[in-house]
Amino acid sequence: MAGISLSDFFKQKRTASEIKSEILNEYFKAWAAIILVGQQYKICEKVIYVDLFSGPGLYNDGSPSTPIKILNSIYSSKGKLIDYDKHVQTFFNDKDENIATKLKSNFANLDYYKDLHFKPILVNQPASIEILKNAYESNIPSLTFIDPLGYGYTLELLMHTIKNWGSDLFMLFNLNRIRAAITNKKVEQNMIEIFGDYFEILQNFYKKELSPQLREQFIIETFEHIFEDRGYLTLKFRINFPDKNQTSHYLFFISKVNLAITRAKEIMSKYSDYQEDGIPFFGANLKPSPVLSPEFNDHSIKKLANSILEFNYEFENQTIDNIYKSHNYKTNYIKQNYKDAIFYLLEINKVKLVNTQGAETKSITYTAIVKFI
Repeated sequence: MAGISLSDFFKQKRTASEIKSEILNEYFKAWAAIILVGQQYKICEKVIYVDLFSGPGLYNDGSPSTPIKILNSIYSSKGKLIDYDKHVQTFFNDKDENIATKLKSNFANLDYYKDLHFKPILVNQPASIEILKNAYESNIPSLTFIDPLGYGYTLELLMHTIKNWGSDLFMLFNLNRIRAAITNKKVEQNMIEIFGDYFEILQNFYKKELSPQLREQFIIETFEHIFEDRGYLTLKFRINFPDKNQTSHYLFFISKVNLAITRAKEIMSKYSDYQEDGIPFFGANLKPSPVLSPEFNDHSIKKLANSILEFNYEFENQTIDNIYKSHNYKTNYIKQNYKDAIFYLLEINKVKLVNTQGAETKSITYTAIVKFI
């Protein structure tokens, strides 16, 4: 039950569902490990994985989709240091009765199904607060995946998924569906339920702005604001259609914890297309236009270095790792980019490095301490 290798994964363009499935499964394993064994101050005996738009568990070619990938990860951990099987309850829902029936059958056909400590809970209902109340137990951390435009979601329901300590949320956001819904009176109430007061702002922007690119950017930024205004952190990953330069979906990740955002970002970057200078676009199936210089991109190593210089009062005597953790939010920069930026600053004599013993060093490690000249 080994996972697909990244080299194999990128031999062909992938659909939004396939990319989502890979990222979600990888984050699930990291999240569960942190919650179960990574808390020095809090012992957690049980966590919950909730998928409210689960599908049948297998793609048309017979390969596993998210539900079975999650169960594969749980079962393959049996007897290991982090034994998800002892601690993870899964909860799957699909409003389509035929799909829910197929999922149940596909679960039952798994060789190890009878050996799972917690059998998955399967439900076939429209999404509602009541479903979530039944899925979540009081104060137990949860990781939830939903399609917010799938069926009848409300802002109250979305917020309910992340109200407990240690709870994070993934959403697969269908851009074409949201574009159509903004101008469709028949689904206006549903849009108001999701966007609240922001929906009128969206409609007004659509009336005065005709550029598809600017409309898309405004939709995405508005959706992020819904959560950020309530104190949550957001991360997004753009997925184009495999065969054309047009957005298919956005994968959103929502959390209240910086570490969770950083970990999700590290996982997403593995599935991203990259600039030539090693900075990820945080998107897949993209066809970026070539540029004459990296400085024409929104992100570059030199721009990162200049940003570090600008905020030198915050980063003085900080390790490269600490600079990365405190600076990278809402940027495309990943950990390696910070090493590259510090190397550039060393080359132009703007910083020096000292090791943990206080001696000056030229070794660019994440534990090296940065001093500005």
